Amino acid sequence: MSARRKRWDLRAPAPTEFVQATGLSPLLAGLLYHRDQRDPAAIKDFFTADIRTGLHDPLLMRGMAEASARIARAIQAGEPMAVYGDFDTDGVTAVTLLVQAIKAMGGAIRPYIPHRTREGYGLNNLAVSQLAEDGVRLLITVDCGISNVAEVAAATSSGLDVIVTDHHQPPAELPAAFAIVNPKQPDCAYPYKHLVGVGIAYKLVHALVKRGLSLGGLRGRDLLDVVALGTVTDMGPLTGENRVLVKAGLEAINSTVRPGLKALIEVAGLTPGAITSGDIGYMLGPRINAAGRLDDAVRAYQLLLADDATTAQQLAHALNQTNRERQELTRRVQAAAKEQAEAGGIHQRRVVVIAGEEYPSGVVGLVAGKLVEEWGRPVLLIEQGAAQSRGSARSVPGFSIIDALTSCSSLFVRFGGHAAAAGFTIDNPNIPVLEGQLLAIAERQLTDEMLQPALTIDAQIGLDELGWDLLAELKRLEPFGQANPQPTLMSAGVQVVDVRPRGPDGQHLRLLLRDGGQTYEAIAFRLGHLAEPLRRHPRIDVAYTFDDDQWNGERRLQLKVKDFRRA
Repeated sequence: MSARRKRWDLRAPAPTEFVQATGLSPLLAGLLYHRDQRDPAAIKDFFTADIRTGLHDPLLMRGMAEASARIARAIQAGEPMAVYGDFDTDGVTAVTLLVQAIKAMGGAIRPYIPHRTREGYGLNNLAVSQLAEDGVRLLITVDCGISNVAEVAAATSSGLDVIVTDHHQPPAELPAAFAIVNPKQPDCAYPYKHLVGVGIAYKLVHALVKRGLSLGGLRGRDLLDVVALGTVTDMGPLTGENRVLVKAGLEAINSTVRPGLKALIEVAGLTPGAITSGDIGYMLGPRINAAGRLDDAVRAYQLLLADDATTAQQLAHALNQTNRERQELTRRVQAAAKEQAEAGGIHQRRVVVIAGEEYPSGVVGLVAGKLVEEWGRPVLLIEQGAAQSRGSARSVPGFSIIDALTSCSSLFVRFGGHAAAAGFTIDNPNIPVLEGQLLAIAERQLTDEMLQPALTIDAQIGLDELGWDLLAELKRLEPFGQANPQPTLMSAGVQVVDVRPRGPDGQHLRLLLRDGGQTYEAIAFRLGHLAEPLRRHPRIDVAYTFDDDQWNGERRLQLKVKDFRRA
């Protein structure tokens, strides 16, 4: 009996000499060792993650000196500027940050966030023409632009200077912009390569401050709340500089004076002062993202810059409702895509390509991700249009989807992304050609081992070893997220004392687990269908994360089950 067909990979303990050198418990030392924190200085930096000492000089980033000098000139001359961002949380928070900061510096700047359905991803010529007609002379992109060679050329010919700030993988041909700021571009000496769009926008503001521009009454920490929102929601790895920014950003969120964020926290049912990176990823980020997926991302921008509680509450409730609609649409689209793929048997191919008119582009990325989780192989889900189609791709560890798409670059109108996720626009006749080329690439590069979902288990431990002290030790690793996940523990031969379905349709399980004399409550999400097998075979090995839970004002320990199997 297993909740899912996953291979369990139990990590080896850290070497004894490493444990002794750190002076930490074997568990905590092992967690650090397998997160590649093996140098005493790096471990110290990891734990402190201090904003005062943990950030690099922004002017080390290629293009930053030119970009910040040009913006400084525009501010001083009162030159009209626009910041153009993507419609997801990273883009919206980056636009919010630059508008707020540059206005505080005295600059004349306006936002532009394209509509997902009408305009699509990245710079578009109609928007550029409109901005030029409106008198804009400096255009700054955030979280997009690195692939927009033609559009940047059109903007330049319209009299605009263009500064591209982006974090996506640069293509072979870069746009001929006034300046490009992207730590992944060739010959960039910046030591940390994994900032997301809003992180690079923050570094741009940092560079402007270093040039002597004042934020007026705004403090640097007043911008860190949106940096944390964008970084976590865009799944930036919580290592290095991202970890420093998100840790400080969480402190800013938990003491935020931003009316829109306070209202969003309230409608999400969260407790101010106790917001975690997990709350951003699962509760706040999806509500901000929902605006760009189903409606207009400008509403999320308006929420983040709302200056009164009434407006903020109205916008937060609207986003909350949009998010509910997004959840329901995601469920319907997932069911339809799954039915189409399984009916044709294509869900068993090494790469699954599904196209149809009934798959709205706003949720294809979410659904592709859920299907990857279920099938354990890369999935491309495409909203088919009359002549052109837009799709999203999600991949499995070890198979870079952006590298695969780059190998087929001649087939796309445009594309971009990173190893795990990508988006693209394609002419309809090229869809079957793309599928054939991706299957050929996967045949060479995608091994059987990559196709078997694996669960990495950080340590085996008895339930009697759990407790508040151990939880406090694990929390030293926070904030958790991409590249620094919440530790997964395993306990063997555990007795299931009680099992009860939970949720409207009994889709979850509430368990009581006993090991020796110790009993713990556990919750197993989306595993309600396994209640009866658990009653028949109540002794299991269980993999879980360990956390605390608030219920009726009482704080208690809880296990969140990730997988289980018959002992």
